[in-house]
Amino acid sequence: MASFLAQSVLKLFLLISLFQISLAGRKLSEVVQDQPQLLTYHNGPLLSGKITINLIWYGKFKPSERAIVSDFVTSLSSTAPSQSNQPSVSQWWKTTENYYHLTSKKSSLSLSLGKQILDDKYSLGKSLKNKQIVELASMGDQKNAINVVLTASDVAVEGFCMSRCGTHGSALGSTDGLVKAKKHSKFAYIWVGNSQTQCPGQCAWPFHQPIYGPQSAPLIAPNNNVGLDGMVINLASLFAGTVTNPFGNGYFQGPAEAPLEASSACPGIYGKGAYPGYAGNLLVDPTTGASYNAHGNNGRKYLLPALYDPSTSSCSTLLLLFSLCFIMASLATFNFVLFLIVLASSLHFTANARKLVESDHPDQPLLFQYHNGPLLSGKISVNLIWYGKFKPSQRAVVSDFVTSVASSKPTIAQPSVATWWKATEKYYQLSKKPYSLAISLGSQILDENYSLGKSLTNQQIMELASKGGQKNAINVVLTSADVAVEGFCSSRCGTHGSGLAGSSKGHNSKFAYIWVGNSETQCPGQCAWPFHQPIYGPQNPPLIAPNNDVGLDGMVINLASLLAGTVTNPFGNGYYQGPKEAPLEAASACPGIYGKGAYPGYAGDLPVDATTGANYNAHGVNGRKYLLPALFDPSTSTCSTLA
Repeated sequence: MASFLAQSVLKLFLLISLFQISLAGRKLSEVVQDQPQLLTYHNGPLLSGKITINLIWYGKFKPSERAIVSDFVTSLSSTAPSQSNQPSVSQWWKTTENYYHLTSKKSSLSLSLGKQILDDKYSLGKSLKNKQIVELASMGDQKNAINVVLTASDVAVEGFCMSRCGTHGSALGSTDGLVKAKKHSKFAYIWVGNSQTQCPGQCAWPFHQPIYGPQSAPLIAPNNNVGLDGMVINLASLFAGTVTNPFGNGYFQGPAEAPLEASSACPGIYGKGAYPGYAGNLLVDPTTGASYNAHGNNGRKYLLPALYDPSTSSCSTLLLLFSLCFIMASLATFNFVLFLIVLASSLHFTANARKLVESDHPDQPLLFQYHNGPLLSGKISVNLIWYGKFKPSQRAVVSDFVTSVASSKPTIAQPSVATWWKATEKYYQLSKKPYSLAISLGSQILDENYSLGKSLTNQQIMELASKGGQKNAINVVLTSADVAVEGFCSSRCGTHGSGLAGSSKGHNSKFAYIWVGNSETQCPGQCAWPFHQPIYGPQNPPLIAPNNDVGLDGMVINLASLLAGTVTNPFGNGYYQGPKEAPLEAASACPGIYGKGAYPGYAGDLPVDATTGANYNAHGVNGRKYLLPALFDPSTSTCSTLA
């Protein structure tokens, strides 16, 4: 009896720890704000009643490929209770019921697989417009149905890979046979493309390496098909968005033209402990090594995205739900007093509701690990090496930023660049070593004649960096808009590292360097957001750049991020999280966050210049204004913003 009680108490503490949320336990990707962000209900209808899902296959798909998707659809409403088949697809889908519970209209939804229509002759060709997607969708039923168009890997679709992996919407149904019909009714449709040969790094992650960001090894797809398993992820996300916002006036956040919905509000989160570049802790098939988080019909396994749970204001992953259900079952014999304790802890959890981009918490907060290497310290000069054509006014944007980092002039308005930079001091304080750092602007070297050409390798970037001082310095190489650099736009916007410096005594020491490219003419949607529309995701209008130069203001954002990473992890053994080859560092751990209330596609609440309409969050020397990224604060485990 004593043993049972001890085990029960331990289980209770575990349950409480899973429910209670402390400030120190928040995730790297969390936005710091006073109130939880909720998907707003816009009073429109949700899909309800008995809805059939019709699959319209456009192009060549093998029967085995079609079975992956059709089995997923039938799994949504499966009631198979076998414990060995948990967590299940139907359990994942139940989160959408919370949206129905919160509306004043007590509707319900039942999904089933309808017709499958094959168009393997490419009746509309291999390059489709949005209008043609709707035309294909109309081949399915137009009442009590969701018509899903799935395009093969050799079919190009307007916007595919550039701004989206799929979409959902509504169209006017036909009134054929309805003599007295006065107006058309609407039907819901979804389109998803097979990205395997076109853009798997964008639309089939984490089964393929992403086009940029942390380059961790891809996961093995549970159905051994990167394209189709990627389609299931996107289809699952779009299903959730379709039923909760079928006609553009249901549950969403942001502009109706580019809304965040039930799943798109939780990008990149698949399991407990997820962070940018890491899908989370997932189940692994012992035979195939494939990663998954849900069981489906016919022995299928799937990887499904987190869904935003409006009842808890959190991104809910399937594996945590399964863990909680299992623990709750083991606690079924607890008496009513213990139940009240658990209930109180869950109320505490709700009162401290988590943010849209936050994933479920592990037992311990995610902290940057200090790997016992040196941080940059002492008096460090930042030398700027300008490669290519830059106007003096453009060079001044960057040099004023560097000067602003260490400026202590009381005349500079707040918040200032120097205030932003002070967040890096916390890394030094936690290292328990007597470090201090003073940054200053060093020399500026111009190479306007492209001495190494207009297409540079990583080795040549290091060669350029070595032109600066190699002691007590950070050498920053800045390449102009007409210079191509290895990996630029395809996987990175800049980088930092270290090189070997020569010594008269025969000993080599290391020096730190940074490279940042001007993306204005090559990839502003990747490397100059939010001053340009992103290449995919929510297409909100871009912000006005504070120095009226999209390329240079974008370079400042990337330089700021890399400066923070350089001083706290200069030689690859300082502060970082994840693999050493693709680490998350002080700023890269907080992607896309610039102000309070930020969420994917929205930079946050920012000050606006009354004269120019430009957005910024920091004041600099010479009257400059800049937009600077959030920095991860290791003392609170949060992404800290200036605005």
